[in-house]
Amino acid sequence: MAHLPTRSFQAYQVFSANTNVGKTILSTGLVRAAASLSIGADKKRSKAFYLKPVQTGYPVDCDARHVKKYAPLVETSRLYAYPDPPPPDSEVLLATTTAIRNFKQSLGPQEKGWALLETAGGVNSPVMSGELQSRFYRPLRLPTVLVGDSHLGGISTTLTSYESLHQYGYDIPAMLLFDNKSMNHQFLDRYLAKAENRTAVHVLPSPPEKLADPAADAEQLHEYYKKTESYFKDVVQELDKVHQQRMDRLEELADKARTSIWWPFTQHHTVKDVTVIDSAYGDIMTTYVEPKDKLTATNGTKKDGSWKEMFDGCASWWTQGLGHGSPELTQSAAYAAGRYGHVMFPECSHEPAVKLSETLLGTVGQGWASRVFFSDNGSTAIEVALKMALKSSLDRYVNLGAATGRVEVIGVDGGYHGDTIGAMNACSPNAYNAQVTWYKSHGHWFSPPTVLFKDSQFQITVPAEMTNTNQPLKVAVDNLSSVFATPSSADPRLEIYRTHIRSTLDRLTKVEKRSFGALLMEPVLMGAGGMVWVDPAFQRCLVEEVRSYNFGEEQAPKKPLAATPAQNTWKGLPVVFDEVFSGCWRLGRKSAADMLQVNPDIAAYAKLLTGGLVTLATTLTSDSIFNNFLSETKTDALLHGHSYTAHPIGCAVANTSLQTYQRMEAHGDADQARRDWGALGHENLGVWSLWDQKVVDRISRLDVVDGVVPLGSVLAIQMRETDGPSGYASLLSQKVQRLMREKESDAEVAIFGRPLGNVVYMIASQVSTREQLAKVENILLRTLEGSL
Repeated sequence: MAHLPTRSFQAYQVFSANTNVGKTILSTGLVRAAASLSIGADKKRSKAFYLKPVQTGYPVDCDARHVKKYAPLVETSRLYAYPDPPPPDSEVLLATTTAIRNFKQSLGPQEKGWALLETAGGVNSPVMSGELQSRFYRPLRLPTVLVGDSHLGGISTTLTSYESLHQYGYDIPAMLLFDNKSMNHQFLDRYLAKAENRTAVHVLPSPPEKLADPAADAEQLHEYYKKTESYFKDVVQELDKVHQQRMDRLEELADKARTSIWWPFTQHHTVKDVTVIDSAYGDIMTTYVEPKDKLTATNGTKKDGSWKEMFDGCASWWTQGLGHGSPELTQSAAYAAGRYGHVMFPECSHEPAVKLSETLLGTVGQGWASRVFFSDNGSTAIEVALKMALKSSLDRYVNLGAATGRVEVIGVDGGYHGDTIGAMNACSPNAYNAQVTWYKSHGHWFSPPTVLFKDSQFQITVPAEMTNTNQPLKVAVDNLSSVFATPSSADPRLEIYRTHIRSTLDRLTKVEKRSFGALLMEPVLMGAGGMVWVDPAFQRCLVEEVRSYNFGEEQAPKKPLAATPAQNTWKGLPVVFDEVFSGCWRLGRKSAADMLQVNPDIAAYAKLLTGGLVTLATTLTSDSIFNNFLSETKTDALLHGHSYTAHPIGCAVANTSLQTYQRMEAHGDADQARRDWGALGHENLGVWSLWDQKVVDRISRLDVVDGVVPLGSVLAIQMRETDGPSGYASLLSQKVQRLMREKESDAEVAIFGRPLGNVVYMIASQVSTREQLAKVENILLRTLEGSL
């Protein structure tokens, strides 16, 4: 990529702790030294480039002109200047990377490149759009030379600047200060010695005082640069040493991982290439690809690897909601870490946990939930939900489980709820639990009617076992929002669903004498089971029928000890929604339950809950469930938890995430997508997709595609398997994902995805831009149309 390093190319950016601290003087000294120095073991000639993306004070002040005057061997460039009209940030970043790329490509085989990007003002000075520089340049993540403030009192601004850059993920291999009576460098050197990634403090002679006569001033500056050249050469050589160490470490990460790490959901025997992720920001992961042969055949010097910027097409296992490296989430985490670290939670309270509870109950739990239980991941949140539901059913029904010795769950075939034993046993037999000796099926799972967009039409398929004709029923629906509407009187689905559910429940409870304690399902979209879009009408019917069914003789209700009345008393069986994947605006609405217009009794949330930064999960429920655990005896309590329950960092980040999702919805950030899918005028903002309707339509008409699922940030494509294994064992999506990792030009990014059997899926973040998604769609179309 344009700005990314190799053995023979280095690029840095210069930030300063404040204005008027000598940033341009020091930048000039650095590039001047780099242009005259043959660096590295092979002693290739060095070529230097100076870039000033945004110049203030122009045309009186022009830093690029200053550099060219005192470092004539250096190639210089200025892109924008005040008071020019501010261009979009994306344009400035593109122009910046293009300038660096052009310089990089100009290097000959016997030349080494050294580029320096000088920022304007201090670390957190705004660029023309008003965005802070520290955030604006973060997508580049160039190693940073920080110019400290040498004046009296400058230690504070210098450390504040250092910590701001460090917080946002910059590497700072060097800090430069002028030598003066304040001796700030001595304190800063001692202070920074404690840091894990050592920042070297370099002291440079102070420049002469500016003279009134321009000619005399220029003459003394020429003399200053000559006398200090050795100082700057030392800095450049130290930077080169750190750079080579960085490249060495990047090259060994893949091998280190192969020999020391056991990856989840991975057959190690088949792993050929390891994706080394150097950093990530927004939707993009910057990855390093090690060279196949690490040494040249001629002189034994180390070869350059290559870089890829990869769109995170699986949202890093479905966690990314606000993009990698979100400054807002970073600040929330840093504040909570500094204020609390982690604190004990049972019988305790702290602001982030209480605030998150209030936020959850006012968003995804609005209208039905009154309690929040904290845990650490989605599978654990489901374990908690099952304990809540099964205890509540056992308290209500006499002799529940007496006939068979166990209490089971009702669910949907193909659902996946996690890899802990309880959550695993609450799933139908599948690839994830097939080799687990402790797995034992504890439930009945209905084969789901499914929805796919195929040949420009939404099609609902009702399984043959429901129709009494031994043939599946196909029902066409007009548009995306109509899929979620109540079927018309002419549509046979409701009667088919109700009849099938009732007869099945009768057989299970009255003939087979089985006992059930919960209805557990993923609402709308079943993720790990293959991105299966379940007919919303079926799931509504299933909830309604379970709630109206008599599952046994009820005993006298326990009187709750709590003073508050039990809200939303559950009926039939407790209804548990697994919203670990689908919740928190994943599908375009605050929850999948909101899309179904059905409230659960218990629901689990994780993944997007914290926007993709830290692990946290919650299980929401009502007082009618909570009160079943109240008594004078501790063993009647919900005895579940872990050491980091409700850790303040996770709670603070989750608060920021949920509030950001709400703000984006209120501001109409997705109105373009709603308009595209005809959902803008619908009640509750309708149902829509971030993925372009024309592109989805085009994919749906491909012969290699059985159907498409476009919901919110999710785009799932069910591929047609003509030979080879099917389902999760299929290799089709792996082939497609491999092809999409190979970009064809610098204008594109590669796409990083995870295989899911015969399903190719892309998941955007909630902040993905239309421009970025259009690039991904073009690559996806090209791959599906021409490479299979």
